[in-house]
Amino acid sequence: MKVALCIDSLLTRDDSIFLLEMALNLFPNSEIYTIAHKQGAILGTIETRPIVSSFLTHKAKNLDVFKKNFWIMPSAVKAMPMHKSIEKVIVFSRGYVHGLNFPIGLQSYLYIVDWNLVDQTHLGWQKVFAPYVNDWREKALTRYKKIAVSSEVLKGELELPNAEVIQPTFRTEEYPFVKDEDHNFLFSHHLIYSHDLSAENFRSIVKVLIAKGETVRVMGPNEHLNAVKKEFPQIDFAGDHCEATSAMYSHQAKAVWDFSRNFFPSKAFGGLCTGRPVVVPDNKINREYLTSGTYFLKNFEEQNINSLYTEIEGSFLTHDRRTLRRLGLKWNERLFKSRMVKFLDKNE
Repeated sequence: MKVALCIDSLLTRDDSIFLLEMALNLFPNSEIYTIAHKQGAILGTIETRPIVSSFLTHKAKNLDVFKKNFWIMPSAVKAMPMHKSIEKVIVFSRGYVHGLNFPIGLQSYLYIVDWNLVDQTHLGWQKVFAPYVNDWREKALTRYKKIAVSSEVLKGELELPNAEVIQPTFRTEEYPFVKDEDHNFLFSHHLIYSHDLSAENFRSIVKVLIAKGETVRVMGPNEHLNAVKKEFPQIDFAGDHCEATSAMYSHQAKAVWDFSRNFFPSKAFGGLCTGRPVVVPDNKINREYLTSGTYFLKNFEEQNINSLYTEIEGSFLTHDRRTLRRLGLKWNERLFKSRMVKFLDKNE
């Protein structure tokens, strides 16, 4: 059976790309359809497959430009040609690619990974087109008989009572666990991921931590934090690296701070996999997925950060590392694959 795997973009590696790779393991001879593709940006097995993209490929060379073209997304998606030999369509949608045109007789499966890839609250003149785009993508949902979503939160937001919830996964093997006999139990720093963390909010956190005499290490992009670097030169900026490098820093952290805006808290789960507690924003997605070993920060006011720091100081040594590891591995690759096999009506 000729299968098409569809995803919104192939411009940079993120958690949705890993989910696509998991599906590609199930259907290794698939063609891939995407709105925008930058050749060589993803690498791995995806780049070895035939990839069909829309006219936005020529404009959107990165994710920021892709999002700015939100207003012409319906035209780009509907114009994507699907080969007549395709018999089965599996869509990993972050809010747009599910609107593509395909013959009614095709087997079609929709997994809604995310609905808010584009933050519509920060649109400029493009917001004029928002009602049209949103109406188009909501109506496109009616073309699918089988729909799954990545969280109970998303299921409620989209009012899809019959949708199946299939929790995503992440590269758990990239977060090794240091056994007790090999660990010195010197938890020497706070590890902060800078992804989606504004300079103002980052400064609010490190100001408190450094005033308490803590060592602060930062992983992720940091060009936007240059002013804070000058103000606090003692901060260790390690750069933006892969998960395995992050794990080297996190297993000796008092706590791992992650404020990524994502459909699934993979970095926080990575911290738990290494046996360390995590700090995350107090929002619905994090409350759904994260339980023990998690500190929830309501806002970035100094009083709240101080209060949370006191809570961490009083408990970071009490967490059982193996228990945190098990929590981190809860949504593993094997579980995701088995649930997708069942959802896609595929026999292993």
